[in-house]
Amino acid sequence: MRRTLMALAAGVAALTAALPVVAQDLPAAEARAEDPFRPLYPLIGRTWRGTGIGPDAVEDVVRWEWAVGGHAVRAVHSVNGGVYGGETLIFPDRDTGALIFHYFTSGGFHTTGVITSGEDGSLEIAEAVHGVDELENLRSTMRIAADGTYTTRGLVEREGQWVEFGGFDYRIDSTAVVVAPARAAEQAPVEAAGLTLSRRIVADPGEPGDVAAYLSVAGEPDRLVEVTCACAERVELHRIDRSGERPDMVSDAAWDAPVEVRPGSALHLMLIGFDPARATDGQVMLTLTFEQAGPVEAAFELTPDSRSAWARFD
Repeated sequence: MRRTLMALAAGVAALTAALPVVAQDLPAAEARAEDPFRPLYPLIGRTWRGTGIGPDAVEDVVRWEWAVGGHAVRAVHSVNGGVYGGETLIFPDRDTGALIFHYFTSGGFHTTGVITSGEDGSLEIAEAVHGVDELENLRSTMRIAADGTYTTRGLVEREGQWVEFGGFDYRIDSTAVVVAPARAAEQAPVEAAGLTLSRRIVADPGEPGDVAAYLSVAGEPDRLVEVTCACAERVELHRIDRSGERPDMVSDAAWDAPVEVRPGSALHLMLIGFDPARATDGQVMLTLTFEQAGPVEAAFELTPDSRSAWARFD
């Protein structure tokens, strides 16, 4: 270990010594006749509180500020007090002059895109999503008003058609604070009869109802034939069937293992009539019955953001 640390220190020292040489070859910052960030001026240096449109009405707090010494703009946000969050870095493309961006999230995925100004003064955002199944391309329109508000409205591409994908109404709020999502504690795998059960989470909305659960099953070939939990009326093995004109939810009798049941995929365990009050220390116990391994008990942790919880295992 000592030898490894010494080698690492030597490598860092060598890199540091080389930095001035590299810096001499980098292009100098250049001034532009027209500031490409001008459309974002009303946002920068302010904190905004937004409310999602639609039945969910989640809250989003976003802070806009300069980055890279004024050569980029950074937007940091958090949803519902830190359940989910992300950071966006916006930069003018050298070749086209358009504003390009990269958005990194606590949910384990990221997006890239381009921001252009519309003829009516709006900002049009074209976005590609990386790391989420069945979600690839987004479009949104941002309109900034003079009264300290702005709105976003989104579209998502599904089966070649653009459909509405929600949005937010924002207002300046100097008291609002962006809360960074915390990384959850590590989860020990459950091993039984040649199987390893990991990434065990339940998407908890905080109130009774039907909720999804996810996990990864690795190891010897087997079949998951039944799942039960005292926290729910029953548990079904759900699969999204996309073979028809419209997606359809199917209840499977069994799943072949190994299997990865992850947020955003076609598979999930559906806990019908889930009651979060039956959780202990933020966990519920599920019994998964396999053809070969038999019944296996495993604790599943409750999380308000299943994508973020899943991503921390990567």
